[in-house]
Amino acid sequence: MDPELEGEAQLRSFLLEDQPPKEILITGGCGALEPHFPCGLALYANEILDPRLGPHWPQPTRALSLKAVQKALGADAKSGKFLTTEVPCVTPSHKHESGHGYGAIAVDQDSAVLCRPCKELDIGHAVVRFVLDPMEVDLSSGAPGRDAAFFHGARECEMGIYSLISRL
Repeated sequence: MDPELEGEAQLRSFLLEDQPPKEILITGGCGALEPHFPCGLALYANEILDPRLGPHWPQPTRALSLKAVQKALGADAKSGKFLTTEVPCVTPSHKHESGHGYGAIAVDQDSAVLCRPCKELDIGHAVVRFVLDPMEVDLSSGAPGRDAAFFHGARECEMGIYSLISRL
């Protein structure tokens, strides 16, 4: 079975348990598809794009708002479309093309998979991700400074996630 579809099926099973959650926060790292978004910047998805499986959908109005995220972090957060892809977007040119082609500000590999069952089951959900790799950073295999850039981005994401969750 496709690991992506298996993950979606597992989440759907969890959401159908006796006492399903009323709201879900989906968080983690992402690649920036806009220039000059630094590591650790909070990005709020107002739409999830999944070119492979569809559909494209906006966030439900009862989900955590951008203003609530900004207030919890005491910092700016950007809002826009997120692109879910099967293949990691790791080079600056690939990130630029993906962002431009879809009008997205961020890319990840699982937001659509996690949002789809929430949408189908009418469960409030919000996606807030933190920039792991800015558009200008090359995380392709063998790129100079790749490991250091990845660990720096991962640390900034971790701090952002902990800050957000502890203040909500």
